Amino acid sequence: MALIGRMFVVGFAFLIGSLAAAMVFTLALMLPEWGNVLADNMERGVFSVVVGFGAFFISIFALLPAMVVIAVAEAFRLRSVLIFAILGGIGMLALYYGYGAAWADVPPNAREFQIVAASGIVAGLVYWLLAGRNAGRWCDRPEPAAH
Repeated sequence: MALIGRMFVVGFAFLIGSLAAAMVFTLALMLPEWGNVLADNMERGVFSVVVGFGAFFISIFALLPAMVVIAVAEAFRLRSVLIFAILGGIGMLALYYGYGAAWADVPPNAREFQIVAASGIVAGLVYWLLAGRNAGRWCDRPEPAAH
């Protein structure tokens, strides 16, 4: 029964991590034009729409690689915040390079790689905060009560 509950926690944490990655990615890309975005009332809703679509696509593309990383973390009870941050950054860079940067006509610049890595690191940190710090604890046996 604990495994089923853990699956819901992991799924929820993955979705919230994807949302956090999309927020960081969108904020970093829109930051140079932030004054223009806030100038018009209609454009204020653009941020939430872009974040929503970004979270959807990040969660779809990152689902299979993240499932492998999460399964390994749960099996080996890896609970380090650094592991999740590093793997989040590396995972987002791999997804970005595999799905976008490799096919682009213009080579990506360093700022794009930094934005992608930062969004992956934030996703890993958010996942760790919600689920990763308790990785593998679902299979621990409870201590008998002392009388």
